[in-house]
Amino acid sequence: MSLYPEIMELFLITDVLITDYSSMMFDFANTGRPMLFFTYDLESYRDNLRGFYFDFEETAPGPLLTRSDDVIESLLDIDEVAGRSAASYRSFVDQFCPLDDGNASARVVDRVFGKER
Repeated sequence: MSLYPEIMELFLITDVLITDYSSMMFDFANTGRPMLFFTYDLESYRDNLRGFYFDFEETAPGPLLTRSDDVIESLLDIDEVAGRSAASYRSFVDQFCPLDDGNASARVVDRVFGKER
């Protein structure tokens, strides 16, 4: 919904990500903030348009919402919604973001120059 050139900067000010199937979910997961998935066209996307590389319905780190009213209701009670999604969120981060822990640069330096710097 924006032509702003740096999505990572927008992530810094975003309280809740509302998306569909965008890969931005992988980057946003590192914020620990809630995600809502507006998936009104899930069957068409999954079966006809593109499909998924993983079981999206089982793995999504937030609720799959099919109606605009569901999105609004979820936003109004986002803490409860996030709490219900906590286990799937943690599992998603563990599966897809295991190296995104803030120590990537240190690992590169250790690998290139050895552990004794």
